[in-house]
Amino acid sequence: MSQFSHLAAYYDCLIDQSVYPRFSKRITALLRGAGICDGILLELCCGTGSLTRLLSEQGYEMIGCDISPEMLDVARTKCAELPIPPVLICQPADELDLYGTVRGAVCCLDSVNYFTDLRELKRVFSRVSLFLEPGGLFLFDIRSRGLFLELNGTASIQETEDFFCSWQYGFDPRSGRGMHQVDIFQKTGDKYHRFTEIHEQRCYSIETLKSALFDAGFSTCDVYDGFTTKHAANEKGRLLFVARK
Repeated sequence: MSQFSHLAAYYDCLIDQSVYPRFSKRITALLRGAGICDGILLELCCGTGSLTRLLSEQGYEMIGCDISPEMLDVARTKCAELPIPPVLICQPADELDLYGTVRGAVCCLDSVNYFTDLRELKRVFSRVSLFLEPGGLFLFDIRSRGLFLELNGTASIQETEDFFCSWQYGFDPRSGRGMHQVDIFQKTGDKYHRFTEIHEQRCYSIETLKSALFDAGFSTCDVYDGFTTKHAANEKGRLLFVARK
């Protein structure tokens, strides 16, 4: 089963929505600090469009790209009433094909970790670089190895009146592969229908990602400790990469 097909309809109920304003605030500050105060931005792996909408409200013209048509359907509805609705395209990130260049690009909520083949990830970086204007920024976050280790063997449950969902996490330190299984039980009358998705991710070191970015044509890369302004001192928690072309 493809990732985020059944999950799309429940995604906004399952993901803590308070994370998006934090992303938007930090990303906007970094973009404006680099002189990118308006113009066209790309959100790669935009999902249901929560961040796309917030960045549009900050004055940017948005392009949202995602491989899941189900997630894009939710994003289209969510962003329909914006003064300038985003352009939404359904494409694999490593085959990104835009009509022109963008001033900046973002890819959030550890979407980069979903590219489990380093060669594929390098193609993604190359495609972003191809359509990014000189001096433009590419911002993305990852789950670090430390965060994968923290999640390994844990589980969580979320419940509403209409459904409940369980998450089970696993991580293989040797291969650097993380797996999480999502089981959604949708209530229909007096019965529950179960939908299951298996999500695979991979952890990458800071040096591996920096090397891939430089190979793709980026000139500098700073790495921050999550949403803070502190440069990352280790590979723990969530890390934010800011690469300049």
